[in-house]
Amino acid sequence: MMPASVNEQLRQYGQRRYSGHVLALVDGIQYQQHTGQQLTAETDRAVSLFAGTHEMALAHAGPWLLDPKMAREFIADLRELEQARPGVIWLSTAESLERQAAKLRPHLHTRIPKGRSALLRFWDPRVLHALDAVCRGKSERELFRAADAWHYLNEGRRFTIDDNGIYRRTMGASESL
Repeated sequence: MMPASVNEQLRQYGQRRYSGHVLALVDGIQYQQHTGQQLTAETDRAVSLFAGTHEMALAHAGPWLLDPKMAREFIADLRELEQARPGVIWLSTAESLERQAAKLRPHLHTRIPKGRSALLRFWDPRVLHALDAVCRGKSERELFRAADAWHYLNEGRRFTIDDNGIYRRTMGASESL
């Protein structure tokens, strides 16, 4: 069961002849702690954003993309996880699972002072919410353009960040289909 706001967003996109779908961006360690199971890579169903990176050894704990349409057995767990922990962001996208992962991977790291790099935990709804609040410049908002819309819960309220700028719609956390 996907959140109603995500479903409504897809309906609106459909009216504009949008042929996209929803993918779940999931925190692997939150998923494991909540369900007792590790996510594993499965073609067309689940892919680690750490695949092919220096962080590959941490793939089980890092960000994952899941296609709920291809892996319906995940939907109930994802809905429960979203309510219990900061571990799920729903992405509206026209991209396939692998292409969406490729669009997100360049954003895994950010530059910090003295030329160093740090992991940017954008798959955590709390971090995404903070980034949305402080990133105002065109180049700063590049991450948000990696998907058509980002749907997430933060402090019990649902938010949507649209690729055409910031579109926020808030409602109670329990609203769902």
